[in-house]
Amino acid sequence: MNEHLVPGTVAQDALEGSAARIALIFRVAWSALTPALAYPQAVAAGGVGTWQHVAVVSTVVWGGAYAWFLRSGRLVPAVAVADSALFCVYLGFAHWILPAEYVGNPSTWIIGGASVAIFIASWSLAPVWTITLAVAQSAAFLVGVVAAGRPAVGGHDSVVAIFVLQGFLAVVVMRLIRGGARRADATLDHVARARAELTIERSRLHSRRQFERNLHDTVLSTLTVVARGTLRTRLDLVRARCGRDVAILDRLDELPRSAGLFASIAWESGCRAMPVRLTLPEEEPALPPDVIEAVAGAVREALSNVERHARADGAEVSAAVADGGIRIVIRDDGQGFDPAATTTDQTGVRRSIHERMGTVGGRADVASAPGAGTTVTLSWRPPEPGAAPTHPEPHEPSVAAGYRAGMGWALVVIAVVWHLYSSTSLITRPDAFDPFWLELTAWLAIGLVVLAVALRGPTRPLPVPVNLAAQLVVFAAAVAGFAAMDGVDQIAANWITGDIGWPLALLALHRPVAEYLAWSAAVVALSVGVVLVETGPDTGAVTRIVTALLCALVLQLAAVVAFGLVRRNGALAEAGVREAGRIRETRDALVAVADDRRRWQRELGESLRPLVGALADGTLDPADPDVRARCAIEASRLRAMLSELTETGEHSMWRRDMVSSLSGAAADRSATIEARIAPDFGDVPEPVRAELVAAVLAILRLTSPGEAVVTLSGCVRDASATVLLPVASERPAVKEAMWTLLHRVRAAIPGTVSADVEEPGSSKFWVEVRWVS
Repeated sequence: MNEHLVPGTVAQDALEGSAARIALIFRVAWSALTPALAYPQAVAAGGVGTWQHVAVVSTVVWGGAYAWFLRSGRLVPAVAVADSALFCVYLGFAHWILPAEYVGNPSTWIIGGASVAIFIASWSLAPVWTITLAVAQSAAFLVGVVAAGRPAVGGHDSVVAIFVLQGFLAVVVMRLIRGGARRADATLDHVARARAELTIERSRLHSRRQFERNLHDTVLSTLTVVARGTLRTRLDLVRARCGRDVAILDRLDELPRSAGLFASIAWESGCRAMPVRLTLPEEEPALPPDVIEAVAGAVREALSNVERHARADGAEVSAAVADGGIRIVIRDDGQGFDPAATTTDQTGVRRSIHERMGTVGGRADVASAPGAGTTVTLSWRPPEPGAAPTHPEPHEPSVAAGYRAGMGWALVVIAVVWHLYSSTSLITRPDAFDPFWLELTAWLAIGLVVLAVALRGPTRPLPVPVNLAAQLVVFAAAVAGFAAMDGVDQIAANWITGDIGWPLALLALHRPVAEYLAWSAAVVALSVGVVLVETGPDTGAVTRIVTALLCALVLQLAAVVAFGLVRRNGALAEAGVREAGRIRETRDALVAVADDRRRWQRELGESLRPLVGALADGTLDPADPDVRARCAIEASRLRAMLSELTETGEHSMWRRDMVSSLSGAAADRSATIEARIAPDFGDVPEPVRAELVAAVLAILRLTSPGEAVVTLSGCVRDASATVLLPVASERPAVKEAMWTLLHRVRAAIPGTVSADVEEPGSSKFWVEVRWVS
């Protein structure tokens, strides 16, 4: 739309801020947790060595340094590399840092810290570098195992594979989350463009309606009464009204503000060609400026209607004040009319009175009947306290929705991959489970839960009872899996500790985080309980299982916490983007409206402004027949232009061009025109429509000065064009020319075409062209 609507990165910027906070939370949390995990293991194994103290203290210090490096709220790639490098050192020198029996064991604080480092690296580094660091950690792990005098190949292969798998899954998570952020940005761009376009159109429509009301109620009303000769003896009123109209034409904006509502009513009443009796209270209520302008404009239009149409001897305007509001009644004893018979082209009552009052929360009632005069009642009351209008917001922020989708599918991928990876324990060591069928059933049950969520789509929350049932199935499967394990060695390093957290995290996406933490605590308690049953009060065994679970749960917990953080941050980001969008939309709308006004000033300034200005300064005499004829023609042009401005919908452009062409053809013959074009005429096939309009334009070139009426209607199957025009002389020649023209039209339009020419009066011709497909 313009340079302000270039594709944005709001969601991606918000994601980077969230990534920094998540990385900070988990690095600092794991650093603080390290002493609680490291020292019990060391004490249970026989004591704490010097290098163990150094490693633990340096990890805690590094947590503080990490927080300092991230003080700007953005991830630093070099810091992420240093983080992984530190734990590569720990892994390579594990035989100095850990008790001998724990070297190569997956249930140590070093393994958990290294997993956190890979998770953090995936947020700040390209995928290839994340995988490279994961491979480096695997290599460092093998170096540490070999340095401790153990074979590189053997029981430690699963740990090496876990590092690479964690790197791969971290990359997948980030690609999906970043993809969600990009989709969120695309959605925001689309919404911003649509919202800006809507705001601009609404602003333009509001400006056009205000412009139309002002011109209709002032300039058009003045030209009409001058053309009819109503003010031919009141040069003072013509000058006063035209002076005001010149100011409106020069501003094309809100009407010049008066001293108040009653002063405006008094001015409008005093410049009429008929007497107007006023009954106004002594004190005027304190009304908002927009209400004053709306009520004053509605009174002005009501008096103009009396002046132009009512044929009344006078009018009466009375006002009453109550409860901080206003009630004004305009009465006349004229010929009246049927309000139900007004058409959409007659905008005086509908837009200049009803809509004008409605825009400020007021009300207008028009009571009239043929021969019974007209009464217009305008009322406005201040709104009730607390009744401020509400603006609907999107059901779900687009940024948060994008994160939700990315995070959801990331967890699906992780849960599926990890569940398939866990099957290796069952395939390679079936003898470790007794009975094996129970272990296999537990594995299949967890897999079915993950598959069900994936098929439904992670962005669609399960019903609460179904979600709770799925969580119970997962927990029951964990109980069954533990029951089928044979011995504490399998409990300390088993597939359940690494696998069960992912489906629980997946089910927790649409549930409170506390619920996921409760289930995780239940899994930890279950594991500890199984160990106590198998081994008794063995501190070392309990420490191993708790550490193993914490290492396995670190990424799962990170994913759940990350999901909540980025979703909340996304909502805040969208709130900011909405505010920035409103500012941009307001600016663009003002520019668009200003462009429209400049165009209107050019169009009106060519002929209308000089005419009104000459009437205002007395250069032209409103009693001169030639001046009155010019006023009639300019009133016709202005009426056609106002018809263009009020037209809305997909056919507005062709209707505008058509009205302008018809008005110009009539003005070339010093005639005025009333164009009645049905909206469905735009559905007529273009070749037929063009021929019908061309025929009407040719007929208008035969008119004499006066008023012509053109009616165009139709649909995709039939259409008609009728013209009622004045013909003052050479009637036989004009009639013959019309028939010659109609014969040519019938030959040019495919389908069935009928034509007719009638003479309803001594100075009128009625011409019709009808087409049927």
